[in-house]
Amino acid sequence: MHRLSNGRKPTLATLADLLAPVSTSEFLKVFRTKKRLHIPASDHARAEALFSWQDIDTLLSEHMLDEDVEIMRDSVTVPRQFYTSNDGKRLNVRAFHNLLPQGVSIVVNFVQRSIPQIRQLSVAIERELGISTNVNAYLSFFKGGAFKPHSDKMDVLVLQVHGSKQWRIWNTELPYPVESQLKINASETPDQEVEMAPGDVLFIPRGEPHSAAVSSKHSVHLTIGLESQTGINFIDYLRQEARKDPLFRMDLPRHSSDEDSRAHEAALKRQLHHLIDAASMSQFLQESDLFQSPALQTVVVGELPQMDDVLRLTLRRRVPLPDIAPDGEAQPVIIGGEAPRLSAASIDALRWLFNLDPAHLRALHSALTPRHGHDSTQAAIGELLRLGFIFVNRAD
Repeated sequence: MHRLSNGRKPTLATLADLLAPVSTSEFLKVFRTKKRLHIPASDHARAEALFSWQDIDTLLSEHMLDEDVEIMRDSVTVPRQFYTSNDGKRLNVRAFHNLLPQGVSIVVNFVQRSIPQIRQLSVAIERELGISTNVNAYLSFFKGGAFKPHSDKMDVLVLQVHGSKQWRIWNTELPYPVESQLKINASETPDQEVEMAPGDVLFIPRGEPHSAAVSSKHSVHLTIGLESQTGINFIDYLRQEARKDPLFRMDLPRHSSDEDSRAHEAALKRQLHHLIDAASMSQFLQESDLFQSPALQTVVVGELPQMDDVLRLTLRRRVPLPDIAPDGEAQPVIIGGEAPRLSAASIDALRWLFNLDPAHLRALHSALTPRHGHDSTQAAIGELLRLGFIFVNRAD
């Protein structure tokens, strides 16, 4: 596991950290074939720094009434008037605490927006897999569960952080679904039952019905949704390309002669075949990558990081980087649909971090200074910080 900085507890910083001891290549085989995978943890405290009780207390005290936070039980959302003041603007603490022993769960959608280390892990997973991620947190303080048996339209990686939970999983009846199913007939015996202990990871392919119930005093787990591009997305891309062609934009000849209608249909089909033959799936995926904006981070201004600080990339994808120009001039790099001109040292810093994120600033300097010098390397760090392409975890 990586360390955020000197003196801090280890945290899960990359996909490899999350999956250990299973290798990323082993996981990719499971991911491609859509097989379940349970990875028991040898260290039950390994996920605690990712979402500590202090983080949880702060989150609930400051964001409990945010739109992304809800209280649920068996797939039903508890109305807010059950735990807020009469005007609905303030948390009724007593009512809130009275709800917790009734088997409810607190669901924090998009929890990566509030917890930096979860956001950084999410971004690292996106960059490694090349697909979109979203993280929800589920907090329960009594036996029960947020949802009845249901299936998701995306693959999920479940990370148990605190406590334990019993998962029941059934085989899917519809391979590769594109819609979630909230009503599942779970009368049959599940195909697998998994007891998730702290630090455990569970991969559930999309479409497989599942449910989870607390099996200890409390439970906190993260669900990392993995949403891949599909053939349907590629068809949507072709549709956008078709809009550029006047033939596809023409009215269909409803009021023309049969002969004219047949001719128009034949022309459409020929043009559609041409459009399909000319399209490139790899180009579609690369264009999607180039338009992925960096993750939302607080841009650091003012004082530059110290040598013991840890640098983290905010980029969601591995974007193509140009070779360093012989004259060392700045060159455009497409990130998030824009093309800022980056110095040679900044380009090298991104290339290095793509392979070694997260990393101490000291290590980056050791790698880049022999080629670019100390001042240019420092300037590159400042440039990447101003653009929001990197984030700093300060050393304690």
